[in-house]
Order: sequence, then structure tokens, then C-alpha cells
Amino acid sequence: MIKGMPSAIPQKRAAFRRFVIFFNPGGTHATAVRRRIEEIKRIAGEREVTVIETSPKGGNATRTLLEKHADILGEETLLGIAAGDGTTNQIIEALLTAKIPAKARRTPILPLWGGNANDLAHMLNGPAYRARLKDILANGKVVPVHPLQCDVTNRKNQKQTYIAACYASLGASGFVATRLNDQTYRKNVFHKLPGARALHDLFVVIGALMEAPSFAVKEHDGVRSIYELSFHNGSRMAKLDRLPTKLTDEMFYISRFENKKLLSVIPRMIEAARKGVSQNVLRNYASFTVQEKSWAQFDGEPVELQANTKVQIQLSPQPFYALTTTLDKPDKS
Repeated sequence: MIKGMPSAIPQKRAAFRRFVIFFNPGGTHATAVRRRIEEIKRIAGEREVTVIETSPKGGNATRTLLEKHADILGEETLLGIAAGDGTTNQIIEALLTAKIPAKARRTPILPLWGGNANDLAHMLNGPAYRARLKDILANGKVVPVHPLQCDVTNRKNQKQTYIAACYASLGASGFVATRLNDQTYRKNVFHKLPGARALHDLFVVIGALMEAPSFAVKEHDGVRSIYELSFHNGSRMAKLDRLPTKLTDEMFYISRFENKKLLSVIPRMIEAARKGVSQNVLRNYASFTVQEKSWAQFDGEPVELQANTKVQIQLSPQPFYALTTTLDKPDKS
């Protein structure tokens, strides 16, 4: 057990009296999540279902919405998130840090596969095509998940904390995230063609990986050049699955690549996922200083870091709670 972290609550079968759904009408799969919202309403029967449209103004607007509706949150309310990983990240961060009652922080969430990668939704309840909401609501259990707490302090000693449920990284993937979050990319008419978005994603990602610069990082054992430095709180990152950690583990997995060669990076990532991981890359704390300007990303949301920025990463002592049908299952190894 990590020092200072509360004991995990026992897994329990959920029984909800109310459903609150945060819905992004401009999301990648808005049509599909509208159908899931209607399905939840049918399953709910006479129980109250409140649908709240999110604002395009970002995390602060999402936090305000959550605070406004805090009185209907709690353990007997299921908070559905009909949006992508970005909005899901905003809601989790608000649950942990907003000015809401303690009971509201214990509200279980259910991501509804509303975005592009849907990493958290996959890890909690599998892929969208296989998931059955009726089964999830009937058989799912609520488990605590300790997200990554990423404290970033700039050269002026100004500190900003970012919460990442699934992963955080610096370097190549942060550079990729800036491209995938660019409004020109998001609104590309090419995406309306069947299968076109996946193909476009592939070209954008490969191009960004090739362009991404290395950057200098100062750690306890000296300064080194890094191409990608990643911290994984679960088994999936940017649609890549089979990483050797689970959301409910009390440690995170660190991967680093100093070699920029794309054909070297990808096989090494796959090899790490297949073979498991040695203890020297499992940690519950990491600290380093970025010597040069670089890009970071937290659950896919990009942040530019200036030179001489100190970064500290650990598991948050405050968990969020999630409804899952997969994390309560024993390992098959």
C-alpha cells in the first residue's frame, strides 16, 4: 500500500437511483452516444435521468457545470460521460479537485465511448461494439482508481497540477497530441468518409513522430536526451493495448525511448507489452527537470512545457470511482 493512500474500498455491485449524463454534442461519435443515452433512459425506467450538455470552453467550464449539479451526485448516482477522453479527463479532475461535498467525489463514472481513442472506456468495459449497457448496469462493480497526479513547476516557481486517469508523457506523444487536437485537423471534411479518420490518424501520427524533436531531461543520475518519456496508469494508451499495468494497480509503468528511429520505438513498445515488465520500471513516484522547451500530454490533452520546468508524478491519494465489468476479473496469467 502506498504511504498516505487510503485503503481501497471493497468492490461492490452497483445499485443506482439516478443517472446524470454529461454529453458533448460536438463529439466524434455524437450520433452513437445519443443512442446510448436513449438506451440508458429505457433501462432507467422511472428513475431520474439528467442530461447535461458540456461547454466547448474547456476544463473550467466543465468544473463549473459539475459544481452546479453537485447536489445530485453521490454513490447512488451514476455519472455517464457521453464524450471523449478530453472531457472525461476534465470531469475526473473536477471530481477530485472542485469545490464539491465529499459525497459527490464518490460518484461512480461510466465513460460511454464518445471520442476517438476511448482508452478509459475500453479498460473499464471493453470495446464499444462488444459492450452491452444493460449488462454493465446489471453486473458492473464500482472500483476506486488512483489517477496520476502530475505536478508541474516552472522556472518562476509557479505550480500547476494535472490529473491523468490513464497516462501522461513528454516528447513525441505530446507532439502528436498537439496535431490531433488542432481544430483544423478535428474539422477535416475527410473524416466524414467511412474509415477515412483512421487512415488520416495514421498519417498524422507517423508524420508527427518523425518530426518530433528530442529534448534534454535532468534526473537524479544526470542529464540525458530523451525522445519519449511515458507514464502509464493502465493497460492502454492511444489505442495501443496490452501494456503491463492495470488501472487498479498501485504503481505505474514508465517507458522511455532515447532513440528517435520510429522502426526501433514501435517494436520495443510491443515487446514490452508482450513480455511483461521488470520491477525497475514500475514506480509510484518520479521526478525530473525538463531542460528544454517540450510538449507534454495528459490523457491526450497537450501542454507546452518551458525550459527548466520541474515535473513530479505520483499516484493521487484521492481516487475516482468507476463502474467496470473487467477490472474485477482475476488475471489470466
